[in-house]
Amino acid sequence: MSLLAPLAYLLSGILLGRLLPDIKNALAITLTTVLIPFIIIYNLLAYQPGTATLALFSVAFCSLLFVCGYVVWKDRLTALTLSYLNVGWLGLPIAIALFGDGASRIIIAAYVGSSIFGNIAASFALQSGMTWRGLSYRLLKMPPVIAVIVGLVLHVLPLRLVQNEQLSVLYDIAKQLMSMAGMGILGIWLYSSKVTLQSLRASIPHAIVRAVVGTNVVALFIGGCRSLGYDPFPDSIWALALLPLLPPAANIVVLETYYCGTGNSAQTIVCGTVISLVLVFVFSLILMAS
Repeated sequence: MSLLAPLAYLLSGILLGRLLPDIKNALAITLTTVLIPFIIIYNLLAYQPGTATLALFSVAFCSLLFVCGYVVWKDRLTALTLSYLNVGWLGLPIAIALFGDGASRIIIAAYVGSSIFGNIAASFALQSGMTWRGLSYRLLKMPPVIAVIVGLVLHVLPLRLVQNEQLSVLYDIAKQLMSMAGMGILGIWLYSSKVTLQSLRASIPHAIVRAVVGTNVVALFIGGCRSLGYDPFPDSIWALALLPLLPPAANIVVLETYYCGTGNSAQTIVCGTVISLVLVFVFSLILMAS
């Protein structure tokens, strides 16, 4: 996938934001309950060693960013927007465009880990009195977690589904639709949200801390794995370098509305997305020049 394709989908989303702004809800539901779960299940059918390690790393990566954000800004919502990242909607299509199809397994594993972290952290940051039973029940209802369970069950059954050509075609179509829907939703958000120079300036320190701390964590993880002779997905492991450049997850404002009845994180998410797109563009130029 060319890097121009996600950009074209983003611009299409901005146009949709002008013509059909309400379509973002249908796109979001389709993306989170159909397309991404199907992609997760298919990847688990062809499970490769290292997938679970990457998912656990993603949880640890996000947790470290959350702690760092809370220590610096003393605000739970700020810490959440610093650490719960848009791995699925934005990270996956860009990773495939930059690193090829092999990167999808890495980013999907990271997406599963970040989704689990995000829902736990959101419960902690936005709601008081959440019980472990309630949290566990909420996690088990998450589409990514359900998809992981289904994928692992199908993986151990002798069905040989991964060799099915029709499923392979559907997988390729789902990845394309996921890129279109994910970038389209971001485009609609960018069009419908007010972005000011002041709000952009306020988001820059968050992006800098995320990029600096996150890049060091990723480098330590990759270096540590290689020093131990353990190199999961060696051809595309550097796709993890994309994680610290990603913006806050759009799902944060949904969770904030659900728990608090407010939408204070919306502007932070949109401004973070604008800054992230600039960082990803610079990152892609560095990759092409190297």
